[in-house]
Amino acid sequence: MKIWKSEPSKQEAEALITEYFQLLQNGKLEEASELIGSQYDDWLDSIFLVWQDHYLIHEIPKDSSFEGKEWLNDLTWLKDLTIKPEMEWINDSYVWADFIYRGEPSGYVGEFNIQKIDEGYTVRRQMFKMA
Repeated sequence: MKIWKSEPSKQEAEALITEYFQLLQNGKLEEASELIGSQYDDWLDSIFLVWQDHYLIHEIPKDSSFEGKEWLNDLTWLKDLTIKPEMEWINDSYVWADFIYRGEPSGYVGEFNIQKIDEGYTVRRQMFKMA
């Protein structure tokens, strides 16, 4: 998890979130989750929901269940997931990154916030959700 000694600027937080989504695009789920921790213990559930609400609109997999893990075993679908370059700040500590899937806005956002922790400051993923 990236930790700053003093509160990061909006630009620093946005750069970290951009790097996080680049890791996701490249199928590096573990590295992404290590770069920005999650507020809740729902990481794989969140990735599955993004797959359901994005990939399944365009494709019919052999197994669309969570347990089948087609969504996890073949992460090439993440190549089509990006975010808008402009992020929306709420109350100077929460930021929304709008999802783009296959070149189109999807209505989903990644909600992140800057949090004070014992070691300094970090950015955490709150959730992925419909905006």
